[in-house]
Amino acid sequence: MENQNLPAWKKALTESYPKFQALNPDRAKAELGFAMSLFQSNEQLQKCNPQSILNSVVSVARTSITLNPVMKLAYLIPRKGQCILEFSYMGLVAMLRDNGCIRTLSAHIVFEDEKFEHNIAENKITHIPTYANSEQEHNKRKVIGCYSRATLPTGDVSYEFMPMWEIEKVKSMSVGSGSKYSAWNTWKDEMIKKSVIKRHFKLLISTDTTEALHTALQIENDNNQLTNSFTKTNKRNLMTGFIDLEDDIKEQPTLFIDNELEPVKDEKIVPMDMSDKQLDDMMNLEANKITEEEQMVFKQDYSIKPKIKDDIKDKELDDLFNSKKKE
Repeated sequence: MENQNLPAWKKALTESYPKFQALNPDRAKAELGFAMSLFQSNEQLQKCNPQSILNSVVSVARTSITLNPVMKLAYLIPRKGQCILEFSYMGLVAMLRDNGCIRTLSAHIVFEDEKFEHNIAENKITHIPTYANSEQEHNKRKVIGCYSRATLPTGDVSYEFMPMWEIEKVKSMSVGSGSKYSAWNTWKDEMIKKSVIKRHFKLLISTDTTEALHTALQIENDNNQLTNSFTKTNKRNLMTGFIDLEDDIKEQPTLFIDNELEPVKDEKIVPMDMSDKQLDDMMNLEANKITEEEQMVFKQDYSIKPKIKDDIKDKELDDLFNSKKKE
């Protein structure tokens, strides 16, 4: 029942709910609550193209990542009027681990004043780190590169190394990297680590690619403009899979030519059993579950993984679902 004049961003979120529920019913309510919380606190997100909002939220379901701000695995960010699903380097690691591609994966920055040897033939890295006495001293150190170390399910170890000139090339391709507010300036070390983990990510999923990981890789490539004129073709883009079948689908380029994504299956869309207002209330209830207590626990101990509240036990929420029958 269309009984609300919802803002465009809220309408996009409500429209994403049945699609999310069709893909991942156990997580739909909680993730839409996290999304609602992000939009409520970010006016730039609210101004994003509605279709990009819907696409990004449904992408959360396709990749099985979480928007839980305590976990810091993925974010919805505004970029040139579009809502973008952005994975953190911790998110990439979590997806690899959860899909059985690795046991562990870590990244380490190499500075000029450290002992470092990379034996490519023997797949071995020797790194003896040294540590600065202050943040100011640390920031003055010259970075020569970064490497990641993955322990595979077999127990074997895989390395990936990127010299700093390659990382700088990745940075130059990043939208807004020149801004003083860019993540490359505020979180330089984390972005350096993400660059090498993202490259390693592609190698680690190449032999056993799940649909979720393949989707995550294409989203990451699309968002960070890793295509070029040689990889463009008139094939359907991943995002077109979220457009209703009766809508006209425009041909868009895809990144996967030699190894394309399987065609998006026609999911059975769950009928909307709530009005716009009821859905809005439901998402607000979920957003309110992100408590200050959870934030404090995470800050005190980064090894603690706060429980994501999947189960909806509130009588108030049950009433929302049942009230529709009384109308």
